[in-house]
Amino acid sequence: MAQRNITGMTIARRLLPAALLVAVLLVSGCGGGADSNTAQSRDVSCLTAPASLEQIPRYVSATGSLKAEKSVTVSTRMMGWVRSVHVSEGQVVSKGDKLISIDDTDLIAKKAQAEAGINEASAVLANAQQMYERFEKLYADKSVSKQQLDDVRTGRDRAAAGLEMARAGLREVNVHLSYLEIVSPIDGLVSRKMIEEGNMANPGMPLLMLEQSGRMKVVAHLGEKDVSSVKVGDLAEVNVTSLTGAVYNVPVDNVVQAANPGSRTYDVEAHIDNTAGRLRSGMFARVNLPVGHREAVLVPSAAVIERGQLTGVWIVDDQNLAHLRWVRLGHAYGDRHEVLSGMTGDETVVLNSAMPLVEGDKVVN
Repeated sequence: MAQRNITGMTIARRLLPAALLVAVLLVSGCGGGADSNTAQSRDVSCLTAPASLEQIPRYVSATGSLKAEKSVTVSTRMMGWVRSVHVSEGQVVSKGDKLISIDDTDLIAKKAQAEAGINEASAVLANAQQMYERFEKLYADKSVSKQQLDDVRTGRDRAAAGLEMARAGLREVNVHLSYLEIVSPIDGLVSRKMIEEGNMANPGMPLLMLEQSGRMKVVAHLGEKDVSSVKVGDLAEVNVTSLTGAVYNVPVDNVVQAANPGSRTYDVEAHIDNTAGRLRSGMFARVNLPVGHREAVLVPSAAVIERGQLTGVWIVDDQNLAHLRWVRLGHAYGDRHEVLSGMTGDETVVLNSAMPLVEGDKVVN
């Protein structure tokens, strides 16, 4: 037994140097492979430009909504049953188009009475005129007194006044009849209908809403801290968030000087062309208004790259090596973008390259 243990130890001692040699060779082989696979930087021809640190407008954001530049509430001066509604919501109408007809039965009867009164008054006046002419002849023949002639003249004048009163009554009835046929006062769109056939219309009661939608007005509500910094003519950015690409840069047309009693905010108004018809009353808008200046880092928009949800730029360091830097962008100013974070403004950025850049590539002109 002792002899077998000694033999095993001897074999182990002889195998140990060989095992160490194999291990060293394996380590050397792995190290040599790593060195041979190290990526080599490439020379890539690129167009570059400097980033800049500049003063740009400072904006404050306000909420607002769209309204038609001109809107009209249609009502009536007369009470009556609605006989017919000639339009529907969304319908385009022209000035003078018939909108609503209110029952005119009572007024037609009054018109007939007024016309009969005119006929009666005309007959009375004709008779009074004949009598006056007879009395004038009698007075010339000294057959009646001056007082009698004056009385007949007065009767004739009263008959003439009665006829004029009857005619005025007819004119009044005709005016009232015109109120029962309601026509459009403008060219526009029926935005809302508040009455149906068979309903009772009362004086001053809203019946229809009409809008001229070719030009819209946006009304934003600005807090008292910033309103003093906004003036007429300032360029506002209006973003109608419910529509794709509905961003408009328009001048401020009016800053209302009195605050809204409930919210203590001030109305800022601007107008937007709506020839395309995309905008509608009541749409929500976010309005960015300039209220001074601030310092910001700007880079050419051509330098910005997008990978999924990330945005970045290729930065060129002092050794002309390219490094991809992820940044957070702000507003666009013409052909440049504001960089909110990730840059200081003294960097050089790559606008385009002869081939896709890889981290560590050497930028050459």
